[in-house]
Amino acid sequence: MKNPVFSTPVLFIVFNRPDTTKLVFEEIRKVRPTQLYVTGDGPRTHKEGEQELVRQAREIATAVDWPCEVTTLFREKNLGCKYAVGGALNWFFGQVEEGIVLEDDDLPDPSFFPFCVEMLERYRDDERIMHISGNNFQQKNEKYVCDASYYFSAAPHIWGWASWKRAWKHYDIEVRQWPEVRDKGLLKGVFDGPGVFRWGWLFQQYYDKKINSYDTQWAFACIINRGLAITPRTNLVTNIGFGPGATHGQDPSDHQANIPLEAVSFPLMHPREVMVHSIADAYTYRYLYRINFYWSQRARWFFKSRFPRLYVFLKKNYHWFVHKRTIDSDTELALLA
Repeated sequence: MKNPVFSTPVLFIVFNRPDTTKLVFEEIRKVRPTQLYVTGDGPRTHKEGEQELVRQAREIATAVDWPCEVTTLFREKNLGCKYAVGGALNWFFGQVEEGIVLEDDDLPDPSFFPFCVEMLERYRDDERIMHISGNNFQQKNEKYVCDASYYFSAAPHIWGWASWKRAWKHYDIEVRQWPEVRDKGLLKGVFDGPGVFRWGWLFQQYYDKKINSYDTQWAFACIINRGLAITPRTNLVTNIGFGPGATHGQDPSDHQANIPLEAVSFPLMHPREVMVHSIADAYTYRYLYRINFYWSQRARWFFKSRFPRLYVFLKKNYHWFVHKRTIDSDTELALLA
């Protein structure tokens, strides 16, 4: 029996890892999309052998053997993670009304694709929904209960996801609205204490161009526009890219690496109402973003936000004092010896 026609556009982002690219491409091949967009950053000149790895990855990602329109955007020069991937997403959503996005280390469960298609159709005109994720990080959350096939979150996950042009239009890779959002305290309407300051610190880092990536800017767009992210009840995409060759996640034992896949069942069960799953989100903030909600942490964040200069002064002097005590102790031990 022939596979049904899969007409939802798919963007496949590759770079220099033919091994993971091949695994992800095999899953794309199974659904046989009629529109495949493939993009890749250029090789870095100082990385020996990378040009060949880039060539191999691109060859694998475009080895289509089914009826399909393949559109490519391959960079000749290396732009880096921020502008290569961010630019690729602008390119993709500049041509399609909606679509699915996979990077070369996002290994999907087969049910991920029909899940995205149904969500794209169901919430196509619902401005409250801006993102459809394939990730679920609730595996160790004893308080997690989800009666439907998915829940709504205040923050998006980007290891396998889908969205619409109408939502992506809010994306700004330079987060130029951040000073206004910061000065008006707009994050306080979305997050509790430490979450406000943790996200605020992160947005400030991106605004100051201290982090070379593209993803948190999308979280910023969703958060400031009160856009919700659909999160599947089970984990539909796992990141297989953690290791020495990764751009960011280089520890293969990282708690976010290789989370087991679990298919979602059809027909999907939909939530009764559109609202954030606060228990799931609170766990995600602790588990994924390391945001601590204990009172000691709340007090530290409060002091840091109200008295930033004094906080920095005391922190520097504390580290100086600890360092000096360590040196003095070592000197005393040496004299006693």
